[in-house]
Amino acid sequence: SPVWDTALAVRALAAAGLPPEHPAMVKASEWLLTQQIFKPGDWSVKCPDLPPGGWAFEFVNNWYPDVDDSSMVLVALKDGLVDAAKHQAALQRGINWCLGMQSKNGGFASFDKDNTKEWLNAIPFGDLKALVDPPTEDITARILEMMGAFGHGLDHPVAVRALAYLHQTQRPEGPWWGRWGVNYIYGTWSVLVALKRIGEDMNRPYVRRAVDWVKAHQNLDGGWGE
Repeated sequence: SPVWDTALAVRALAAAGLPPEHPAMVKASEWLLTQQIFKPGDWSVKCPDLPPGGWAFEFVNNWYPDVDDSSMVLVALKDGLVDAAKHQAALQRGINWCLGMQSKNGGFASFDKDNTKEWLNAIPFGDLKALVDPPTEDITARILEMMGAFGHGLDHPVAVRALAYLHQTQRPEGPWWGRWGVNYIYGTWSVLVALKRIGEDMNRPYVRRAVDWVKAHQNLDGGWGE
């Protein structure tokens, strides 16, 4: 997972106060830019008119860039580049690719758009139950976080639909489920971080319900687990 890990490292270093001019930040950001994918992949079956521009999880996987890694890389580059304006074309192409992957229900999946035919998982050789890639709360949150990082607000059409999806998928107790981490703790913190970054009022009842749920599930030793 070199792309994912590098993006996380850049974001962590930026949050810790390391300046973009630091050699480690420069080298990591420049490397991330070299990993952007400009070839159509499997996703283009559903989005034939969408220009490519995403990132993949690992080395040399041009066929399967994903929204999760792409949005994480974009935020890392926003925080870590010395001169983001110099690379505006690449950044905007990545943003456009991510936003173009929104599914009909307003949510986002990791690898595909509107890949929700659950009957495929009933095929006998589909024993892993992973032949579909439905929109999920954690990936939708990642997009909202990225949008907020680049100055888009709650009134952006993509954000409006994504927020409606999150309202629909919030569990009655307050949490959100995450597919690409385990599971409710991961999904809930992902959404809360995204809501904060895109400018949501963090005192709204649905937000406080999620915060209270997280606080209520702290372990006796001080940590969280699931």
